[in-house]
Amino acid sequence: MTNPIMGLPERFWAKAVIDNAGHDTPCLTWTAFKQKNGYGKFNVAGKALYAHRVAYEALNGPIPEGLHIDHLCRNRACVNATHLEAVTNQENILRGETIMAANAAKTHCQHGHEYTPENTRLHKGSRHCRTCARAERRARTERERATKPVEPAAKKTHCPQGHPYDEVNTYAYEDGRRSCRICRQADSRRSRERRKTSG
Repeated sequence: MTNPIMGLPERFWAKAVIDNAGHDTPCLTWTAFKQKNGYGKFNVAGKALYAHRVAYEALNGPIPEGLHIDHLCRNRACVNATHLEAVTNQENILRGETIMAANAAKTHCQHGHEYTPENTRLHKGSRHCRTCARAERRARTERERATKPVEPAAKKTHCPQGHPYDEVNTYAYEDGRRSCRICRQADSRRSRERRKTSG
């Protein structure tokens, strides 16, 4: 026998109870078999269908291809068709009470930077803050520089004029600097010549 409510059989409604959860209209909560995720199942012509989808289609007709049924009451076991809405998968996720939905609703990263188009990088479906990424790269570079041993610069073997820094031609200062004796002698000669000329 068919129940006049949305044309569904009486055995369908026999599996639902009125559950006043504070909405404008009460939920019709499914009491028969439910999956672990909380959605009820109803057998139609030997095929187990989602009870809430059966209720929605009885009132609204076939569900448009690609759309999912969202429970506006957040009660997955509810089969009150007025509590159901056909939406895209993305919209259904955003409306949910999952970690993914909570993250998608955030407008700023954990450090307070806004998720603007310019400051947001998408990777494998997740948003990443470009400002934080730049800061992390700078910090990583600084850490690497701080921990990397500084190798002493290789000592030059010749002066800028090409004279060798050997034992005979090297003048060592007390502070560790070196100078070329040949160049020093040449500078001294030029200095004496300038004094003679000017005198």
